Amino acid sequence: MEERRVSLAGLGYVGIDAPDPAEWREFATAVCGLTPARAAPGMPADGTAYLKLDSRQWRLAVHPSEAPGLAYLGFELRSVSDFESAVEAVRARGVEIRPGKDAECAARGVERLAVLHDPAGHRLELFFGPVVDDAFRSPTGIEFLTGGLGMGHAVLYVPDIEPSLAFYRDVLGFRRTDYMRFGPGGQGIHFLRCTPRHHSVALLQVGEQSGLQHLMFESTTLDGVGGALDRALAEQVAITSSLGRHRNDKTVSFYMRGPSGFDIEIGWDGVLVGDDWVEHEFAGGGDDWGHRGLTAESLKPKE
Repeated sequence: MEERRVSLAGLGYVGIDAPDPAEWREFATAVCGLTPARAAPGMPADGTAYLKLDSRQWRLAVHPSEAPGLAYLGFELRSVSDFESAVEAVRARGVEIRPGKDAECAARGVERLAVLHDPAGHRLELFFGPVVDDAFRSPTGIEFLTGGLGMGHAVLYVPDIEPSLAFYRDVLGFRRTDYMRFGPGGQGIHFLRCTPRHHSVALLQVGEQSGLQHLMFESTTLDGVGGALDRALAEQVAITSSLGRHRNDKTVSFYMRGPSGFDIEIGWDGVLVGDDWVEHEFAGGGDDWGHRGLTAESLKPKE
């Protein structure tokens, strides 16, 4: 009997918790260039801010909560057969996974989903059948690179890199693109892909914490990045890393502090990875130029 496998189609959506979703909505629209999602059946009327960055019903949800942080990451499957194969493959690895409830599916705007957790405790959702509605038109003029690459990437803190790395590779089918060591005891960052995008997830160990270190949205143009940087400066948003180009994925980007404490990266020109890519460690610094302020020390959680 053929072994079931997980074939993810990218990071599909992200949910975060925040004390003030309205503040997030203003930051995401006025600075990043996202737009508010149109209200739809199933979306809870609890103050959650739903935000678009392409033709999907929504890509980012900000839920009201006293404690800010990551609520969930949603990873997409292309079809019902891929979805069912993924659920069976996860169960076959001895990982607990449950079907999503009807209300959860309606709130996410998907046909079906399943819920599981990684070894660091992050809630993950596998889904297929997203709702597509209005075309995306940002009033800032920015367009985002999504489609078959997913919505961008997320960098997660993990307290122990080895079980997390094994989970994402062996259970969820990610491939490691490259990695960088910071010091002893497993400290470093590992970049994992499930599409041609250099990474959809990166796992970062710099201590004992879990959670979200940053989210990245990729513009289709350099002007989109520059415009977002101008808007951030005009709104006096804290720039945590200046404009620069990464050495490994070649993305030109800057980082800014989001309303919930973790960073938002706006980038452009990330490398696409083919089947001939060789997994490797990269050393000697993480950037070709710029990104002043982005150091191993700066990657530690903010107080």
